[in-house]
Amino acid sequence: MMLVFAGSSCTESFSDRCRREAEEFTARQCPRLLSETIVLDSMVYVDEPQGFIYYHTVQGELDNDSLLTPERLADFRETLLQSIRKDLGLKRYKEHNFTFTYHYISASKGTTFTEASFGPDEY
Repeated sequence: MMLVFAGSSCTESFSDRCRREAEEFTARQCPRLLSETIVLDSMVYVDEPQGFIYYHTVQGELDNDSLLTPERLADFRETLLQSIRKDLGLKRYKEHNFTFTYHYISASKGTTFTEASFGPDEY
C-alpha cells in the first residue's frame, strides 16, 4: 500500500501540484490578517495564464476609494512587484513563468478595490 501511494505522488503534474498546494495553503493559512487593513482570503492556482491569484479583502481606513490615486496605486504596484522579485519561495514558480495576480475587494462594498498582475517579463 505504501508503494502505491509513493508512486502516485511521483506522477503528479506540476499543475496538479500547484493546485493542491494552493488549496492546502488556503485551508491552513486563510483567512490571514496581513495588516489592520488587509486580509488574505485565499490563494488559487489557474492554468491560463499559469499562476496564482491571491484574493484579499480591504477593510478599515484603507477601504476608501479616495485613496485610489494614480500615484498611490503606482507605489502599491511597485511594492508588490518588489516583494515578488525578492521572495525566494517563489523561485520555482518564476522558473515556470507564472503570473502572480493580487485581487483586492472592498469589505464595505463587496466590489473590486484594485487588482495587479505581474508576469515573467516584469519580475
